[in-house]
Amino acid sequence: MIKKIFTKERLIWLLLLVVAVCTAVFFINRYNCYENKWKQAVENNKAYALQLDKEKAQSNVFKLTAEQLNYYNDSITALLNLTRKELNIKDKQLSQLQYISSEMNKRDTVTFTDTIFKEPDFSIDTNIGDRWIATKLHMEYPNVITLNSKVTSEKTVVMYMNKETVEPPKKFFLCRWFQKKHTVLKAVVKENNPYVTNQENVFYEIIK
Repeated sequence: MIKKIFTKERLIWLLLLVVAVCTAVFFINRYNCYENKWKQAVENNKAYALQLDKEKAQSNVFKLTAEQLNYYNDSITALLNLTRKELNIKDKQLSQLQYISSEMNKRDTVTFTDTIFKEPDFSIDTNIGDRWIATKLHMEYPNVITLNSKVTSEKTVVMYMNKETVEPPKKFFLCRWFQKKHTVLKAVVKENNPYVTNQENVFYEIIK
């Protein structure tokens, strides 16, 4: 009876069917993989295009794998990758990396009623400061002093997942092993301008 069911011809057809199914599954997985990479490339191209458009006050989000962070050599990606390494955050913990740069410019002019510079051809320009706070000082006959000030703020934001105990952790490490844990999303904001002090940073995660 068994020999009639599992004839040589039927075994061959069964083997071919298994091979066909495995091949189909393999190519479907490959197709999905390449489709995801294509979508990622399209989204990154849009983000680059929007980044070049300085008039727009919005930005698209770049999508990278943790491995790609190690070989992208543009300055911003390298800075973000360096920051998360300084924080000892592993690849599997990473959720988001953000870079925020802003610049403030202010011009002040003082004109005196009296002549304060004696020479009619007197005019001087000088720069004071560094890359974070720069002031251009202009003095001109007979009574004008102008200050052009520029302040640059550069922030890196690292968001990562961390497992923590639900209740306050026990002092003895063996007791902590058996405490119930949950995954917490954390954010670290680093201001690179040494003259700027972070006041308050609030993040909301929308639960759906």
